[in-house]
Amino acid sequence: MSGRLASIERGGALRRILPAAIIVLSAQAARAGEVVVTVRQAAAGALEVSYALPAACKRLPFVKDGPDAAKIRSRWEAQGDCGTAGGDTLQRSSASCPALRFRVPATSDKVSGYPGSFPVGRAIYAHMSNYAVGSDCGQVAYRFASTGSIRTARTQFDGEAPADADAPALLFPTRQAFDGRDADYFDPALDAAAVSQIRSVAAGTAAYLQAAMPKAAFRRPIVAATLAREPGGPNIGGSAGEVLLLSLFNWPDAPAPHYQRQMNKLVAHEMSHRFQLRDAVDGYPDARLIHEGGAEFLRWSVSLRQGWLTPQQAAEELDDALAACMLGTANRRWRAVPQQEIATNRFEYSCGLPAYVYALAARQGRGSPYARLDAFYSLLGTGATPDFAQALECGAQPCTPRVLPALLDGQAPMRESWAALLDTTGLATPTLPTRSQVDAMMLEALTALVKEDCGGRRSMTPTPDSVLFESLPGCRRLRADAEVVQVEGKPVFGGDLALPAMVAACASRQAVTLGLRTGASLELACARPYQMTARMYAADIGKIMEALGRGE
Repeated sequence: MSGRLASIERGGALRRILPAAIIVLSAQAARAGEVVVTVRQAAAGALEVSYALPAACKRLPFVKDGPDAAKIRSRWEAQGDCGTAGGDTLQRSSASCPALRFRVPATSDKVSGYPGSFPVGRAIYAHMSNYAVGSDCGQVAYRFASTGSIRTARTQFDGEAPADADAPALLFPTRQAFDGRDADYFDPALDAAAVSQIRSVAAGTAAYLQAAMPKAAFRRPIVAATLAREPGGPNIGGSAGEVLLLSLFNWPDAPAPHYQRQMNKLVAHEMSHRFQLRDAVDGYPDARLIHEGGAEFLRWSVSLRQGWLTPQQAAEELDDALAACMLGTANRRWRAVPQQEIATNRFEYSCGLPAYVYALAARQGRGSPYARLDAFYSLLGTGATPDFAQALECGAQPCTPRVLPALLDGQAPMRESWAALLDTTGLATPTLPTRSQVDAMMLEALTALVKEDCGGRRSMTPTPDSVLFESLPGCRRLRADAEVVQVEGKPVFGGDLALPAMVAACASRQAVTLGLRTGASLELACARPYQMTARMYAADIGKIMEALGRGE
């Protein structure tokens, strides 16, 4: 088919003929007993997905299902009365339709897993996992199509590109210049300094880890970076498939140094994922912590080695992650925290980074941390399922792991497990909470307040000086969206007075007064005062760096 499409006259003729050609050829394949899924560039700002089904096929399960998938597909717009696409099932309503077609608007909303249709400059990023279906009606064939170019599988195609159920792509409405080597794409709205910084950190991360982890089956992805918008302040988002998608949300024109570090963090974290085997750890009970915590460790350690983080900055990041882990898990052991809560609160990141750092700093025997990780993934690549704690803490020699089993399988609350571990190793010392950790406690306290008002649900976005509250069905007093800038008359973030005042108000009158950006106030009921934590830990970064450097 590629040859036929390539021979069609370029320009307007191609744009008219391509959709019809795809439907005709897809229908021919469907009559032969094959399901054909085509994701193509449609009108500006949207994709179209078509499903050509054999005549007897009435429904198919989606590979990606559940509430998150339902949210993604709720935006799909059926073209004609041929069928519906829900969270779990593709349903055919008319056998006379040659294909079920849906318009998929591009959106920069964050979703669980890979985005389905994310705007990237003049292109749209698509990941086929959002469109993939089961093989109940026969073999499934996948492809991308466009009136212009398609970048996927580390190269560029024009008109049509092969795909599988896990393939990402950038789809352009017009033909793009391509030198046969560099398929990276940067939103034209990104300035030259940002592009240069992204390229430098991506290349530096890949080069460092290729040398440190020579057994890794690394394949350089297409790097795609873009500016995006969402409620709240500047923040980052990404995914690490064959297209490394890097999104800078609400990004300032002249980013301050801490935002530049955020950009470095995004690039190095996502590139680090390319040295892991995501699917190979799915069977582990702590799969998300192994995967995301591992990428955080690689990102953090490489950034420290490359000078993108100073030792002090690295220590602060480690301390804040540990604080978020200790605060978020509260008085529960790790196994008592539901998986959905782990994902929602990103504990796989905040608990994962310190778990890796302190476990590898306290490792037994010879071998560098990178060698331990390299060997772990090498074994996974053979189909083996090595014990995670044994692989990191002991390597190939026999020993009894001391850190990860105590943290992840212990019966004590996480706070107590961390305290016992750090007091024993001497790699961190007790200290009073820092300003950022007090702010983290304030966000925890506000979260509990909103969940109490909204039947256990909450939708909140912190900014540097406020928290955005989204009203949800079932909220009693939070009946409209609100931006909170004060708590009990004190600034919500950046001070030491707001949290004690909130605790006192809750204890004395079972309510807390919130000051809004509009000048109005909102009073929420409070049944139980937040328990502030007076004891945190400060990493001894010198000892940690020395311990991590052993064996290199």
